Amino acid sequence: MRAFPPGSDFTYWWPPAVESMRAWQDERIRGWVANPRTRLFKVVEDASGRMVAFAKWDPPASFKGLDDESAVEEPPKDEGGAAEALRGPEGGNEELFRDLFAGMKRLREKWDVDEKLLLHMIAVGPECRGRGIATALMKSVLEVADAEGVPAYLEALPLAVPLYRRLGFVGIDSVEFDIAKAGLEGRPVLTIMMREPGAGGASA
Repeated sequence: MRAFPPGSDFTYWWPPAVESMRAWQDERIRGWVANPRTRLFKVVEDASGRMVAFAKWDPPASFKGLDDESAVEEPPKDEGGAAEALRGPEGGNEELFRDLFAGMKRLREKWDVDEKLLLHMIAVGPECRGRGIATALMKSVLEVADAEGVPAYLEALPLAVPLYRRLGFVGIDSVEFDIAKAGLEGRPVLTIMMREPGAGGASA
């Protein structure tokens, strides 16, 4: 939650009450942990034991490098786009929520994400940014993707695009969202990015 404070990009659909958003996000994370296909990585501060960063990856069914067994068996729940199944937080703008998640679903279908390594989310606490934590979280997984010949896919917030480019991702598409329904001006843009195996950055 600290990584995406209210008022930042793509929080326009959030409820006014932070407690409601936190409860919704906690429920989501429990679902991620229960999903046999999802891979979660975290960075914990030694002194306090506090988690300061995490990343969620959804690998394709053929991906073996992040699993203890020979393959993962169940397809991932398309929670990133299935707005018809996933409900927004209590008190949030349900229409804007559905627009956002449906937009991501359309692009994931367009780019055949089921056959790619999807970076669903990465977040670093604001007090820990600029220390290479996000890069470290991504590099180890991208090295596995390189070894297995699997492309990686993500949806980038504007501030994160330079980081992803340094890791070998290139922009392949984009989607804009009209936030006038929330009484706000502007059209936030997600940049759709892909990284081909061996594109550079992972082992640099």
